[in-house]
Amino acid sequence: MPTPSTRRTSLPTINASLATQGYTRNRRTDFNVLMGFTEKLDDITRGLSLIGRVAYASVEQNTLTLFRGFPPTYHYDPRDLSYHLNTGVSSGGYTYGTYRTLGNTDLDNQRTNIQIYLNYDRMFGADHHVSSLLLWNQESYRVDEDATGIFPISGQAPQKYRGYSLKLGYDYKQKYLIDFNGALNGSDRFQADKRNGFFPAVGVGWNVSREDFFSKRLPSVNLLKLRATYGVVGSDVAPGNQYLYNQVYIQGANPYSFGQTNQTAGVISEGALGNYNVTWEKAKKWDAGLDLNLFNDKISLSADYFHEYRYDQLVTPGNTPLILGIGVSPSNVGITVNRGWEETITYQDKIGAVQYSIGLVWSYAKNKILYMAEAAPRFPWLAKTGHSINQPQGYKFAGFYSAADVADTKVAKPVGGIAIQPGDLKYKDLNGDGIIDQNDITNIGKPNLPNTTIGMPIKVRYKGFDASVLFQGAFGYSLGLTGTAIEPFKGQFQPLHELRWTPATAASAEFPRLTSNPSTINSPGSYNSDFWVINAHYIRLKTVELSYILPRKWLPLKINNGRIYLSAYNLLTWSNVSKKYQSDPEAGQQFCR
Repeated sequence: MPTPSTRRTSLPTINASLATQGYTRNRRTDFNVLMGFTEKLDDITRGLSLIGRVAYASVEQNTLTLFRGFPPTYHYDPRDLSYHLNTGVSSGGYTYGTYRTLGNTDLDNQRTNIQIYLNYDRMFGADHHVSSLLLWNQESYRVDEDATGIFPISGQAPQKYRGYSLKLGYDYKQKYLIDFNGALNGSDRFQADKRNGFFPAVGVGWNVSREDFFSKRLPSVNLLKLRATYGVVGSDVAPGNQYLYNQVYIQGANPYSFGQTNQTAGVISEGALGNYNVTWEKAKKWDAGLDLNLFNDKISLSADYFHEYRYDQLVTPGNTPLILGIGVSPSNVGITVNRGWEETITYQDKIGAVQYSIGLVWSYAKNKILYMAEAAPRFPWLAKTGHSINQPQGYKFAGFYSAADVADTKVAKPVGGIAIQPGDLKYKDLNGDGIIDQNDITNIGKPNLPNTTIGMPIKVRYKGFDASVLFQGAFGYSLGLTGTAIEPFKGQFQPLHELRWTPATAASAEFPRLTSNPSTINSPGSYNSDFWVINAHYIRLKTVELSYILPRKWLPLKINNGRIYLSAYNLLTWSNVSKKYQSDPEAGQQFCR
């Protein structure tokens, strides 16, 4: 058996962490209370009512962690295909550390919401329907400071919101419909003269199938409705700081040293400048669609085209000169556009006592950054404006360095003391200056959010038995992972690592040479590139549920209903992700460490 090689300086494998590292336990308590009243006011006018709601919700989550300071790795014995922990002191082996515990409160927040609305709904004759709603809404949300780790000098105040909404609706014989909505909302995240925002919207609809000329000529069409909406909506989400109009001062963790005796004192530093003009983010939304039902509602179709123009978005300006010497708060200057389609089609019927339905849900969306106040890029390929939100950036893969490339001074190589070896990833020198640096970074792949999604729900019912299946698919997104997900010696070796570069496999290699150095050009964490990015897609059997509704005569103690069911998730997956990653195709965002 070879000499054991496990040391405290060795990196832990996944099986070592699972077997010896300990555990983390989370305990979460959700408390929700909802109270309300409804008072009919027909004595004043028929169809008038007053409704009130009070909701309280709190969340508290505690974490207990049992862990060792450093997990071991194991020595592999090829004679009996076993792993052994080397604990021999004379050979410098590993000794299990003492378990330690750590407790923390991760979440602690409370939310209170009060709503009072005056509702009016009334028919005038047989043809005219009028509806209206007047709403007053107030909300308070408090987050415990210790739970978030936030320690502002002035303390953490509750977040306050108040809004007034008005809705007016009218339809004539359910053929011609119109709705108007207006909301006046106020948020304490903005200073007094920027606090309130007015957001109107209007919607119209025409139920063509209610027309006499249509229903007589096309009796197989049960519903044909054309509709359109246009409105302005707002968001008071303030990134990074609840009150962006306030000047921030930060209590520093590193003390300041002064005097010959090396005395220290705590420090308070000036944070980003406050922005007195910060206000609501806004979006102009336009939607046009149709609803269609055919053959006694056996076939139903709903289709929508939407266009969203977002402006006054809060972004941190990148075009502020650094000579200013201090950070700046986000400003309402960002502009993006998002547009796409959403369609749903369903077919339902029955054969004898068996009822069934099958549907198809499809959506496509494409967004673009029109303005984000970014600094003028040195080269056009560095720009983010004009591309999708969260567009990945990195280097362009150009093969592997050969021994001749390493010796050739004319072949571009990275700066910063990175020693290039044969088998390392080679990237394109976009600006032709002979070095690989940040000026050679460009847009690669697509954002991690799919631009196309599909779903196929299938349902079958026979008497008290129900079965439902959902197929789900996603297309038009990129996936790129780092760390234990792909990098050798940070986790388990993977099939792709067998296709690594060696002098013998240089012509057919699909992976760079193996190295345990996490800072080389072969690390996606240090040098992200399109070599690590997959234009991903998947279709999976998302859910399966079987259920049976118990007959009422089987139920004791005056129980009204009962149901037993069996459910399963992600049973089958078809994806191209497995060509590079042994990971779920829905893996989180762009990096997985």
